[in-house]
Amino acid sequence: MMRNQPEPRRASWKDRTMFSSVLSRRNSSWCRNTNAKPFFSKMFKALSVLSLVVAGVVNAGLVPRPLAYSVAPIADIASIQSSNADSRMFYQKSDGSIWQICVSGHWVNGRTTCDSQIVPRTEALLNTPLTAVASPDLTEWHLFFLSPTNTLSEYIFQQSAISTTNPSGIRGGTSCTDCITPEQFVVLSTRNRALSAMYQIDNDEPKLRVWFVSAGQPNTVMEAGKQGNQVWQLIGMPNAVLT
Repeated sequence: MMRNQPEPRRASWKDRTMFSSVLSRRNSSWCRNTNAKPFFSKMFKALSVLSLVVAGVVNAGLVPRPLAYSVAPIADIASIQSSNADSRMFYQKSDGSIWQICVSGHWVNGRTTCDSQIVPRTEALLNTPLTAVASPDLTEWHLFFLSPTNTLSEYIFQQSAISTTNPSGIRGGTSCTDCITPEQFVVLSTRNRALSAMYQIDNDEPKLRVWFVSAGQPNTVMEAGKQGNQVWQLIGMPNAVLT
């Protein structure tokens, strides 16, 4: 005699809720195991690469060039170059004196041939602006700077004598009659960084133009210019032409 089989019990609302909760926890765990690990792994790899790049850039700037000539300018550097790539660099040392460095040829294969004082420390303003101009072959150059009293000053080099007032060699200071120094052009002390010059050959004579801000007329830029053996002339910047 066969007994009646018990009818299968239907899942209640409580059972279905518990089952859904278990599936939800498993899915959440699976997401953490499959997605989180690759995300953090990629992030750590990116940070590692970035740190290596930064370290390489920093270290590259700290590697000194072997056999580099030692020099320590405190402010502006003025430089001139000849047509054959020889160059001169003027700089001020911490004691206030102004020096000249000579380099023969391009810096890649050239060599430093001089490092000598040009201007005594008593004649130059500390942290003075510098500007220099020269002939294409460096047989003549002019260095402009400010004195301790903010007077526009000049040193000149000429390879050969032009006249009794233009001898060969380096000259400057208050005793230099053809320098700009005796003209007593006073530069505005609060704008003593503004200084520029130009050199050109005009009718076979050197023509010099120097720009600065004058203490006597501080609202514009002044030009001091001369050609050949002429005297220095002071000219204000011209007004605009109105049409």
